[in-house]
Amino acid sequence: MGIIDKNVMLRNRGKMLLGVYEDEEKVMAAAKELTGHGIPVLDVYTPYPLHGLDRIIGIKRTNLTVIAFICGLTGFSLAALMIWYMNVHDWPMNVGNKPLIFATSWIPVMFESTVLLTAFGMAFFFFWRNRLAHGIEPELLDDRQTDDRMVVVVEAGNVNEQEVLSIYRKTGAVELRERLNGTQKVVG
Repeated sequence: MGIIDKNVMLRNRGKMLLGVYEDEEKVMAAAKELTGHGIPVLDVYTPYPLHGLDRIIGIKRTNLTVIAFICGLTGFSLAALMIWYMNVHDWPMNVGNKPLIFATSWIPVMFESTVLLTAFGMAFFFFWRNRLAHGIEPELLDDRQTDDRMVVVVEAGNVNEQEVLSIYRKTGAVELRERLNGTQKVVG
């Protein structure tokens, strides 16, 4: 899998069934009920994190930790190369009889460069992976999902739609919607 996860993109999706909720406990109950019946949950959109929900719907850990390590290693290596070039190769100066090859005074610069490149690299890859660049329109299923509503999404490809809608009703969804080719209609 690459850095950009195309599995969670809503564009070019088939028919989706949406359950809109007001309460986080009902969202957790709906996710447990759906996965308990073997129905895969595509995603859950909430205005704030719900702890434990990722394990319930089966979201895997992100690969961004590997990217953070690579960015940190790059920062450390570039700082060591820069310091070596400046102090040993380009303009060697023996000040206070310090060794030229490695001095303890190199450590803070290498540490700060490691932290700097890790922070900038993670910010860049975070925005790239989550498609948060300037000019990209957000894919909102409901305008209230960033304020006070939570949306549980199931792709209706190989599932029994009536069973999904009955689980939504049973767990307390305030609205049931169907999305097909970017247009939504209220089902119940």
